[in-house]
Amino acid sequence: GLSPADLPARQLQLVSASRRHLKYFSVSADTGHLYVNERLDREAMCGNSASCSVRFEAMVQNPLNVFQVDVDIQDINDNSPAFSESILDLEIGELILPGARFPLEMAQDPDVGSNSLLSYQLTENPSFRLEAKETPSGKKQPELVLERALDREKQSSIQIVLTAVDGGSPARSGTVQIRINVTD
Repeated sequence: GLSPADLPARQLQLVSASRRHLKYFSVSADTGHLYVNERLDREAMCGNSASCSVRFEAMVQNPLNVFQVDVDIQDINDNSPAFSESILDLEIGELILPGARFPLEMAQDPDVGSNSLLSYQLTENPSFRLEAKETPSGKKQPELVLERALDREKQSSIQIVLTAVDGGSPARSGTVQIRINVTD
């Protein structure tokens, strides 16, 4: 309900009880256009919360009016899934029976929604397959499943790569090398 012609005389300005978010925005006192001053990092502003919005007020004088402004910060796929280490060492005895499961570290992706972690892939190996078990929080826990008995005398070590892929477009991924030492 404000006329742009009235804005300069009414001294349009942004105000907030929390000044930390005001550094990201400014408003033109002449046109009323809202500007973004610096790059918005949704993960830094709101963490892993499902929704992210910044609330502040626009105020004009003569007469005094205060308007509530809500800015929803949308997630972009700017983070790749990552593992805490680049290499994971496992020791598996050759007497372990097929069907044995070995839980692996879950990758972390600070993005949310469809941009967050979606699936895991394992390089082909005849001794192992990959399964993902859903945790109570809805995340996927990757597990190595032994497909066939290991024989240390035939192969004392196995190297495979676990890849975590997110659901962004384009998708991003992160990897961890798994080094399996077959024990006697």
